[in-house]
Amino acid sequence: MADMMERHLRPACQANDLAVEELAEVIGPLAMTALDCAFEDCCTIVWNDGTNLASDYLKRRGWKETAINRAYIEALRDSVMSLHEVSDVRPGESFLARDLVRGGEPVRVIERTATKTLVAWDVIAARIVTVRGKVQLTSAVLAVERRLAEEILGIFKRAKDRLPQETVEILDGAAPDLRARIMVEMADPEQLLHSAASTITTVWLNDAIRRHLAPMPELANTDGDPLEFMTLHYRIAPAASPADIATALARVPDLRAEDDGAHWTLFAPGSFSPKGGRRKRPADPDVGRTVHASLSLENGVLKALVNSEARAARLRSLLDPALAGLVREPLVERITPEQAMAAHGGTGTPTPPRAPEAVDPAALRAALHEMLDRQYSKTLGEPVPMLGGKVTTHPPILADAGFGGLCCNQARMPMIVAKGFAPLSL
Repeated sequence: MADMMERHLRPACQANDLAVEELAEVIGPLAMTALDCAFEDCCTIVWNDGTNLASDYLKRRGWKETAINRAYIEALRDSVMSLHEVSDVRPGESFLARDLVRGGEPVRVIERTATKTLVAWDVIAARIVTVRGKVQLTSAVLAVERRLAEEILGIFKRAKDRLPQETVEILDGAAPDLRARIMVEMADPEQLLHSAASTITTVWLNDAIRRHLAPMPELANTDGDPLEFMTLHYRIAPAASPADIATALARVPDLRAEDDGAHWTLFAPGSFSPKGGRRKRPADPDVGRTVHASLSLENGVLKALVNSEARAARLRSLLDPALAGLVREPLVERITPEQAMAAHGGTGTPTPPRAPEAVDPAALRAALHEMLDRQYSKTLGEPVPMLGGKVTTHPPILADAGFGGLCCNQARMPMIVAKGFAPLSL
């Protein structure tokens, strides 16, 4: 098994100056897929002493397996990995697979999980086996891009073209009939695929490593600004109302309100000009204009979404004067493209989110204390059944109920704070 892992993993790792032990750190779960390919290839190899891993296992431990599992191991032992083109996908049921190396008619493969992500004309590298009349995939399946499939097919074609000359050199002096028989066998695509599994894995793995090691491209919006997803959270001041916010926003230029009165769209300054000047201008003057920000008002918070630092600066230059006295200083949340890709299953490397910006620690502490005070006051102001329906906001009631210690703590609180022991520190 160790020798087979070397064949499948080592060439791609060496080509990228990477140790095999570091593979999982670079490509994540794909490393296990490459190991699956090496293991399945190991199950098909007949070693120099005539032994085979699958046959040996069935001989020694096959009695512990079910009949269907024994049939699967036997089919895996005799299988080859090849490139297959996918078509007629029936999600959760099956798909048609056409062998791009051996040719022939497509076969219907029964598969539930993979058909949920496969689409027509995808290319996969896999072993297709027949187990008790059921055509299915083995566990090791590689998603191969079309350009990569063409590269692998090119390697196979060049190997097949070199085969006659190499066979003549190797079998020089052998009997003509033996040489002819071996050349016919070696020209069979089936024989080529028996020894080509490691080549497929190497090409696929090399591409996977390079894609994961490649730096992120520079992403920009239509203004050419570096892409960064930012959310500004404006909490409404206690004395303000949603109606006050809507009234103030109505005076902001290039800001359009939606019909529900709780959502707004900030457009780029200026008007849309059709290219060529011949097209009729739309009835809505905002059609075709670039959107700079989206705003929503919900649960006492005005939330604004932008995709660059420059657009956030423009938004604040418009909102801060209009909303002066109506909202608090905004909390700014940032998400980089790498974080967004990692959150949605992409290849970006997750990084810790940045702390909110432009927030005075003292103001944040005061806001938190204010929230806690409201919660405690609400709780203490409710009738307590065990106290006969009385509320607990009055010290005499607490003392009568046996909670006099709370009154003492409340009385000592100014002294505790004066000595520098803040009840809550951020």
